[in-house]
Amino acid sequence: MYRHLLVPIERSDACVEAIGHASELARSLGARITFFCPEAGANDDAAQYRQAASLLARAEAAARAQGVPASVLAALGGATSEGGGQAAREYDLVCIAHGGAVPPVPGVAVLVCPRDARPMVAKALGALLDVHRTRSDAYDDVLRTPRPDARAIERLREAHGEEHALMTALRERTSSLDAELDELARLAGREADMLARVAKSVMNDEPVDHTLHACAQFAWERMGRIEGVVLPAARRYLRDEDWSALADNTR
Repeated sequence: MYRHLLVPIERSDACVEAIGHASELARSLGARITFFCPEAGANDDAAQYRQAASLLARAEAAARAQGVPASVLAALGGATSEGGGQAAREYDLVCIAHGGAVPPVPGVAVLVCPRDARPMVAKALGALLDVHRTRSDAYDDVLRTPRPDARAIERLREAHGEEHALMTALRERTSSLDAELDELARLAGREADMLARVAKSVMNDEPVDHTLHACAQFAWERMGRIEGVVLPAARRYLRDEDWSALADNTR
């Protein structure tokens, strides 16, 4: 039986789907997951490191929302977020996205996670994941700016209809996600309140670093939980007509 899954993370829709599959598999097996970003240690690009940090934070939140113990590696063979070394021999299954590259872990079984091939699903979820990537990039921009301006903060406060439409469709098909959707709404409310305080501080020329970092953590956790719990559930519960309606309403 597999006890420790290794999941490489990249910036793609297929990878988000693979995280959901790997998390559900790990939960069914009582296994744990380690995520790593192959590109994180490719060079000394600080922007790439920041982008990898948000990807890994979202993946870790996705797994933990499924009740799966999870940790992250800065690079394969490095130290986990929980401290200590991780030898490659500790992994017994590598889960990769459809079309993804197999990482160099000799002697370890590889599972290629399937993709939902329905065009309307790809279109609807692609639009939502584009929003997540754009939002993560926006946070990255303000976090690396010594004095973010009011316009940058306002962009973070913009509402996005893709998440609301998906969650509304899910609530109409099942009540099994109500607790998770309520928690996501609470996290969104906390983030909105904190961003309002940030906007006020920016107007008053006050420091905002600590609050902005907290906002980013809330945003990454919420997006990760959507990607790891809500999207797999949507694929199970929503019908083709639901996906068609969601796809028709994408921007």
